[in-house]
Amino acid sequence: METALRSALGAAAQSITAEEFDAIVRRHQRRVHRFLLMMLRDPEEADNLTQECFLRAYQNRTTFRGESSLETWLLRIAANLARDHARSRKAGFWKRLLGLEDDGEDGAAQQVPSDGASPEQALLAREDVRAVWDVANQLSQQQRAVFLLRFVEEMDLSEIASALDLHIGSVKTHLFRAVQAVRGKLRNLR
Repeated sequence: METALRSALGAAAQSITAEEFDAIVRRHQRRVHRFLLMMLRDPEEADNLTQECFLRAYQNRTTFRGESSLETWLLRIAANLARDHARSRKAGFWKRLLGLEDDGEDGAAQQVPSDGASPEQALLAREDVRAVWDVANQLSQQQRAVFLLRFVEEMDLSEIASALDLHIGSVKTHLFRAVQAVRGKLRNLR
């Protein structure tokens, strides 16, 4: 029954109106933006790529076959955009290094929401979160994407595999290595 529903959804995506697509954007925009922000660590680029993600989704809506959920399809587009962005940044790095292009450095602050804990507990929690993000920022792009989709977006392994176009075994390997790296860093801090 779910396969029939997905096929119907894929067929319906081909005739979707701009107003209907606007409702889809409103429904999924936060999650796509949050994923891109965590991947890129740059709010401005995350904003730009979120818009680009939905633009590409609308332009390519006829290619959506309904084999995965709409959200998974959108996150796959976002992951591809993040990967392409990282590639272009690497090329930009070499251009800046060789003096062919002048571009300023950017950064994004990691924020930790307060949960009413004592000042000492809040400080320790902030240090732990900072350590986790420090390690996450050092992971390979694939490991970071898997880590973020699993623990920030709370997606299951099959959804991650579909979103990143990986085999589930590869997702498990990337997740295992990412978690090991984070655990090791936290162990060293304590």
